[in-house]
Amino acid sequence: MAGGRGLGHILERNLRLDLTVVVNHWLTHSVNLWLTTAMDEIAKAQRAVDRAREQLTATVREARSNGRTWAEIGDELGMSRQAAFKRFGEVTNPANGQKITGGSMTVAQIQQFTEKVFDHIGAGELDELEQLIHPDARKELSQEVIAETWAKVLSEIGGKESYEDTHVVVPAGDRIEDGDSVLGTVVGVTTVNCEAGEVMGRVAVDEKQRIVGLLIVPTDHSPLPF
Repeated sequence: MAGGRGLGHILERNLRLDLTVVVNHWLTHSVNLWLTTAMDEIAKAQRAVDRAREQLTATVREARSNGRTWAEIGDELGMSRQAAFKRFGEVTNPANGQKITGGSMTVAQIQQFTEKVFDHIGAGELDELEQLIHPDARKELSQEVIAETWAKVLSEIGGKESYEDTHVVVPAGDRIEDGDSVLGTVVGVTTVNCEAGEVMGRVAVDEKQRIVGLLIVPTDHSPLPF
């Protein structure tokens, strides 16, 4: 009897182990299958977004060729005529006959550039920052002016810690959606979180990704020059 109970105990234990292996294998397979399906759906959705963007660009340019104004197009898209032009515009450079189209810069590039500017400022890398400033703007945006302005920030709310809600707007103020490309001068905007508060940083960037304007102000500052 004791031997029978021992054998039964061994069989029961082995059965539990086998079931555990089967269940774990099933769970692992199910999770992997779910992850694969989810990633496939993400890739499919991204392709659909890309196709929709291409179709929208083609449709807008067709509307322009049929005489529609940027104001009309902007109304349909819920943006200003300038924002519509900067996103979809296409003009010819009279100097060389080459077309200049919307898409010379992406929103992501401007977002990264904006944070890079304040990385340089926060680290005191003013020589590196000066190389990013348009030559015509270097007198107004001198190293002395930038250093003095940042020193005031440090004395009030401490050093830079992080960024929040970095985005891009046209000079008129309309926000440009993530994933879009833009034409001409735009403004990168970010909230610079410091040790004891935050400030708003604004960087006006031309089509060659050169700084043509720089602003460090309280987050509720108004009116804004750009």
